[in-house]
Amino acid sequence: MRIGIITIGSRGDVQPYIAVGKGFKRAGYEVRLLTHGAFADAAREAGVDFADLGVDPRTVMEQVMQEAGLASRSSRIALVRQGAFMRRALRIAQPLLHEGAQRGFQATQDVDALLLSPLGIYIGIPLAHKRGIPAFAANVQPITPTREFPSVLFPPAPAWLAPVRSLYNRVSAEMVERVRWPLYRGSMGKAVHAVLGTPLRSPLAQRRREQTPNFYGFSAHVLPRPADWPDFCHVTGYWFLDTKPAFQPPAELEAFLQAGPKPVYIGFGSMMGADERSLTEQVVSALGRCGQRGILLTGWGALAHVPLPETIFAIDAVPHDWLFPRVAAVVHHGGSGTTGAGLRAGLPSLIVPFIGDQSFWGRQISERGLGPQSIAYTHLNAEAMAQAITTMVTDQAMRQRAATVGEQIRAEDGVGNVVRLVERYLRGG
Repeated sequence: MRIGIITIGSRGDVQPYIAVGKGFKRAGYEVRLLTHGAFADAAREAGVDFADLGVDPRTVMEQVMQEAGLASRSSRIALVRQGAFMRRALRIAQPLLHEGAQRGFQATQDVDALLLSPLGIYIGIPLAHKRGIPAFAANVQPITPTREFPSVLFPPAPAWLAPVRSLYNRVSAEMVERVRWPLYRGSMGKAVHAVLGTPLRSPLAQRRREQTPNFYGFSAHVLPRPADWPDFCHVTGYWFLDTKPAFQPPAELEAFLQAGPKPVYIGFGSMMGADERSLTEQVVSALGRCGQRGILLTGWGALAHVPLPETIFAIDAVPHDWLFPRVAAVVHHGGSGTTGAGLRAGLPSLIVPFIGDQSFWGRQISERGLGPQSIAYTHLNAEAMAQAITTMVTDQAMRQRAATVGEQIRAEDGVGNVVRLVERYLRGG
């Protein structure tokens, strides 16, 4: 049996699905990952077939963020700005969507079931219907409406809404669905109709109507499964892609790690902005103020390559599962994957959210005492960051809570749970 996995986005949107594909491969399935060419080597290294959808997410992201002026010191991004962000992304990606739909259609001819990311469902659900095969939704952030917490794109209900907080929470998620669907219907609808000859219907509404099994790749120790979620929604645990034991870090990095106390990790993944130098200067100043060594991961460009003191080491990328056990605390943008990696290592985290679900994960961290209160990217300054880093390094109760959650997460088998659930559903259980 061959499982097809469709995912679209940056590394944080793809790496968990490579881990799931690797799990299916270990269980004896054939696996094909449908995503962007930038991840071909990672997929093949994991032992899964690869099909290139042709869309370059980094190119799209760079142009969208440049147009959106994400780095401006304005108020935090609200749902309206999220909508504007997606409209820009879809407009810029429009010429590539038809090609991606066509490639997806060709690459699923011999696939027996599909596992779909939140963006993958827009092409994946119509493909599954066209092929007459089962589809499963797989997400790394909660999108099913619940009365227990708001949509990941909404702030918590203000105090004056306390009497109707549960209603606010559920309606916020319903609202996001209603806003998103018109954004995707035009651009994605044209591509789907051109390739499959069928109109694009709301995949979220279809999933609910058809009770499509939905797997959530985060830990119940970080976000417990809501009691009002339907039975076909499952919290499995994180989907970690572990680095091979033979991995060899750069000699300069190893020498830096051995030259003094454990440093603080600071990195913002695929986030980008127009003022990378200013952000980097704030980070360097913060580390100096609190007297901590630091490792900066420059990622896609949120942090710039600038002259650094001997107490700070910069590198483009290094596997989190190798690096995090060697640092004292982590500062990052709050993507689900990086959040999970920091917690798995048993470390306190400071979240500096830029966009999307990052503020939501920042709240989960601070509310559970696993890190300081998050600092929005637009409000970041060296003094606030220095105070937060000092808290993470010196607050022993916080460090113990993080260590305990790390043990709990390491005991979970998120990938194995997905494989077992899919097998159960395919058997009709």
